[in-house]
Amino acid sequence: MKFAEKLYFSCAPRLQSVLVSAYGYKLYQKRYTGIYHKLRKEIDDIKELRAPEIKAYQDERLHQMVTYCSSQVPYYQKLFAEHGIRPNDITTVQDLKKLPVLNKQTILQQGHNFQPKEPLKPFMVQHTSGSTGTPLALEVDERTYKLAMAMLVDHEEAHGVPFGAKRATFAGRMLKPADDMRPPFSRFNKAENQRLFSSYHMNQNTFPYYKNELDKFQPQELIGYPSAIYDLATHYQKSDSKPGFQPKAIITNSETLLQWQREKIESVFGCRVYDYYGTAEYVIFAGQDEAGIYKPNPIIGITEVEIGSDSVDTGSLLATTLTNKQMPLLRYNLGDTATLADPDQPTAGTPWIKSVNGRVDDYIETSDGRLIGRIDHIFKGVDGIQEAQVVQKLPGSATIRLVKDSTAEFNESTLVSNCKQRLGDDFLVTIEQVQIIPRGRNGKFRSVVKEK
Repeated sequence: MKFAEKLYFSCAPRLQSVLVSAYGYKLYQKRYTGIYHKLRKEIDDIKELRAPEIKAYQDERLHQMVTYCSSQVPYYQKLFAEHGIRPNDITTVQDLKKLPVLNKQTILQQGHNFQPKEPLKPFMVQHTSGSTGTPLALEVDERTYKLAMAMLVDHEEAHGVPFGAKRATFAGRMLKPADDMRPPFSRFNKAENQRLFSSYHMNQNTFPYYKNELDKFQPQELIGYPSAIYDLATHYQKSDSKPGFQPKAIITNSETLLQWQREKIESVFGCRVYDYYGTAEYVIFAGQDEAGIYKPNPIIGITEVEIGSDSVDTGSLLATTLTNKQMPLLRYNLGDTATLADPDQPTAGTPWIKSVNGRVDDYIETSDGRLIGRIDHIFKGVDGIQEAQVVQKLPGSATIRLVKDSTAEFNESTLVSNCKQRLGDDFLVTIEQVQIIPRGRNGKFRSVVKEK
């Protein structure tokens, strides 16, 4: 544990909120000052453009970025030479296909080669880890970082939550030791009028304290992991109580939002859920509109859905930065898959996306080798389930771990039937009842786990 963390955990809750606010003011200065206001105007201006104008904008920015990579970035200098590519060969979004797809493993192995020859001081370094747990340091320039912040604020405001409004956050932050079950379970960030709630301490005994803290705070927005906010909604239902506040919107991120999670959250809180898809690499921001369609913002990057040979509307998500000169990523494989809202729509640029389906690793494999994503539909019409996770060790079979909801009758045969309808009659389904489904790193919930 770092010294700052030790110091924080040694303080009383009120002093912890002071420390959280102090750090919050530091982040506020980093996020919302300087060129931030100019970027907000850019976001507003591009909304007025028609599709051909947006394409022309992206074509121009792409050519500028490729030219920069050709002159400044060692990785791309070598790549372009090997493929016989010159900057003038890539002048439109369609020309991107001349480049090979970039995978995370390449960045892990050659991260230093993505930095420009004329060193730029990174405005921010995002530390994350890959599926193997190998740490990845992603360097971001000021424009890209503040643009990502501005896009989130724009997404919130588009759905009725003004900048600076009270918001309650449920994410993976450790606000107190895991074994400390004493209230309070939130800390206040005065800088952003934000109350941070622990996602690690909520159970039937602590929920009344969460409810009281929320009622007293009266947030206009709930934001955070879908699984954490779903867990909160479940406790309201199980305790036969209702929120003593009315949010204008609920914003979710960082996990795949499942339909059964959305339905319960919206039912309990009486407002819409608007998910958004963004990444630690800052190459894409796609927020849901009123119809639930994810629309990638054209300023931060170019989005591609690379359709496979076995599908007409679903494929791998690729993204190309248009802004980050500190560590430019071209045709970067995000590791997730997506389904187009309209199969006849162009798959590159700013394609409208019906759903983000999760990582390829999270697909369920049938006995004949088919990969099936977004299987949360198997729970449609099945009552008596509080939460569920599908675990697969071998193709053609899976175990469904579920936490039962005592307030409704569970019909196992309906769930098994739903599975076989979507996965095949020969698919072997085992139901396993558990008390709790553990979260992964950072408190995130995985709906599908592939065990090897």
